[in-house]
Amino acid sequence: MARPGILYSHVAAAAAGLAADNKNPTVDTVREALGGTGSKSTIAPMLKRWKEEHQQAPSPAGPGVPAGLLQAVKGVYESIKTDFAQDLDLEKRAHAEGMRALADELDKSRQERAALEERVKALDAELAGANATIAQTRQANHLLTVDLAGARSEQAGLQQRLADRAAEVAALNAQLTQARAQFDHYHQATATQRAEERQGFEQRAALVERELVTLRQQLLHHKGQSAQFSGQLSQASAENARLHQAAEAALSEASRERSAAERAAFEAAALSAQLDKLQARHDAMQAQLGESRIALAVRAREAEIAASRLAAAESEAHAGAEEKQALMRELTVRDTELRQEREARQREATQRPT
Repeated sequence: MARPGILYSHVAAAAAGLAADNKNPTVDTVREALGGTGSKSTIAPMLKRWKEEHQQAPSPAGPGVPAGLLQAVKGVYESIKTDFAQDLDLEKRAHAEGMRALADELDKSRQERAALEERVKALDAELAGANATIAQTRQANHLLTVDLAGARSEQAGLQQRLADRAAEVAALNAQLTQARAQFDHYHQATATQRAEERQGFEQRAALVERELVTLRQQLLHHKGQSAQFSGQLSQASAENARLHQAAEAALSEASRERSAAERAAFEAAALSAQLDKLQARHDAMQAQLGESRIALAVRAREAEIAASRLAAAESEAHAGAEEKQALMRELTVRDTELRQEREARQREATQRPT
């Protein structure tokens, strides 16, 4: 097993050092130069690659510089360049994956934020609908209260009318009782008076004949009074019948008023029950409104958390962008250094005598 850390640059440096010492770089010599570490299966492909690179692009050695050392330096440079390119490619891939993950998380956060905003709008619409329903319920409750007050006022008026009619019936009954008493008194007084007159007539008839004319005149006079009394009796009887009819009409009207009052009381009871139902519905809607407000507060808190997560993601994205820019700047510096080194080598190669 190769120890961790054996790279192509290590193998290339060891091979270049062996070539500079005019030694043949083989797997065993390279492994010995590396301190006896690394397996032959790991070192062999790296050494083969180094040999292929140095055989394809041989460079003439300058005066005073051994060709092996120049080849070793080039190998080290190429290995460093390759490792840097690999590391840079890995960093770019990791950075791209991180940017894609951040973009996905940012899109997800934006979608969650949009969903939360839609939910908040829906809750606002539900709250507005609930407020409108409560307002309508309150208006209906107010109208029912007004109707109930009117019904109660009408009931009180009907009860007052019923009391007035009962008072009128009582007054008519009192008048009827008084008329009957007057009639009985008149009848008794007439009977007493007739008995007294008859007794006096019998007594006077036995005493003197001359009083017969006077008695006949008195009899005629009494007959006139009797006719007058009979007329008064007929009038009293007619008045009594009229009073009876009025009393019956008043009783019928009182019965109708009582029925109307009972209907009004029933309607008032129905309105009161409907008012209780509306009050219960109003209480239920108030409780639902409280739950909606709590849910809205929870959603608002979730929206704040999502906004903070979005801000953190944007900060991470900004940091990633800055890191990317730093890597790009470093890559530009490395490319500039590499280009300068190539230009220097080209100038050296141009200045060398042929």
